[in-house]
Amino acid sequence: MEPVFLMKGKIPYDLVTKKLNAWYTAIKNDRVEQAENIKQEVEMELKSMEENQDALLYYQLLEFRHEIMLSYMESKRIDNLTSTYETIKEIEEQGQLTGMLEYYFYFFKGMYEFRRKELTTAISAYRVAESKLSEVEDEIEKAEFFFKVSYVYYYMKQTYFSMNYANRALNIFKDYDEYAVQTIRCQFIVAGNYIDSLEFEKALHVFFNSLAIAKNIKSDHLIGMSHINIGICFDELKQYEDAVAHLKKSLEFLEKTNNSFLSKALFILTHVKAKQHEINSALSFFKKGQNFSRINNDYEYIAKFQILEGLYFSNGEYHLIKDALAYLESRRMFADVENYAIEVGDYFYEQGNLLLSNEYYRMSIEARRKIKKGEIVNENQSDSISSGRIN
Repeated sequence: MEPVFLMKGKIPYDLVTKKLNAWYTAIKNDRVEQAENIKQEVEMELKSMEENQDALLYYQLLEFRHEIMLSYMESKRIDNLTSTYETIKEIEEQGQLTGMLEYYFYFFKGMYEFRRKELTTAISAYRVAESKLSEVEDEIEKAEFFFKVSYVYYYMKQTYFSMNYANRALNIFKDYDEYAVQTIRCQFIVAGNYIDSLEFEKALHVFFNSLAIAKNIKSDHLIGMSHINIGICFDELKQYEDAVAHLKKSLEFLEKTNNSFLSKALFILTHVKAKQHEINSALSFFKKGQNFSRINNDYEYIAKFQILEGLYFSNGEYHLIKDALAYLESRRMFADVENYAIEVGDYFYEQGNLLLSNEYYRMSIEARRKIKKGEIVNENQSDSISSGRIN
């Protein structure tokens, strides 16, 4: 289905508009080279087109969305988007964005804030975008929105909300062969929620299905991400050899494009190797992953590698762990704080350090309390994304 840009008569349905829609489709499908080529064609055609303010604003919004795509597909620094975002924000504050343009602004802002790990700001932007979904007549665009929201809620370990939005998106995408990429991503979220519910076999089934689809469409980065997710499942099941095999396989595909998910793959691989007590091998992956995260200003994984450094690659410098968890908490990444605090607590318990063990167990309990508090807030806020509309 070709996305339709509906501005209720303000933008003519001409060649440039169709080209802008084609560019947006390429962006949503992570087709970097195709998106770059169409972007150049659009820029040439805009120069010869009669002046049309809405078309120019649509171009600016898609340029912003294009840069967000590059931030995760090619590890472009998200900080580099700040000036672009500020320019568009100023346009919005001047009241120049209406209808679909205003929807796109808040939708893309939510993506931008999520990339920056400003989770509450991302949710706030998505709330505004959802209030403008009445402007959206294309069900594929609605599905894209549902997926992005499900991703933020998954990150915040709001399982009920995340699963609901992921399934709403999946129910639309699965009927369109040309949206296999989006289908895979929705499956990732559904399976991720299965992991949070400790249903690992269900998660593995979904991830292997995603891997098959990714191979069928020959998407290297989605093949790599599928292997990461399968590796995570095997890690949870303590089947470490299987986990390592899939994580190493993921590196083969992600390294082709320097994909931003390399940080995650290397982090998990380091962690699994450390749990296997193969410290020399773990240290090799640790150095590679830490360096990659620093080069790309990936502050989330800089902090996470710091946790591993404090546990396995330092001489009792446990303050590194505290500092890292404090950073994750400052970004409201309570699910990660809970998970890693439990693991650190287990580590110190096995070492016989009951004082430190108890400290981190208490930290995990506090993080869980904050996650639960977030669920209560979302269920009762009148302006929450899903208020009154959960099926």
